[in-house]
Amino acid sequence: MEYEIIYKHNKPYGIRDKNGFLFFFTEISKFDEQEQRYKEEIEEQYKLADLLLSVLKKGELKWYL
Repeated sequence: MEYEIIYKHNKPYGIRDKNGFLFFFTEISKFDEQEQRYKEEIEEQYKLADLLLSVLKKGELKWYL
């Protein structure tokens, strides 16, 4: 099965396969004087997207579903 991360505005938006989206990522709010928090949360979201994609490709997630 083919999986891919979809990005919008240079941030992970969701993960999908040929049938549609499997996951959506929450929107991270950006506020004045909180640039560091915003940057860290975006980095965490990228790591999570990469991890989920890796697990899906290995087929390890089937046990949880």
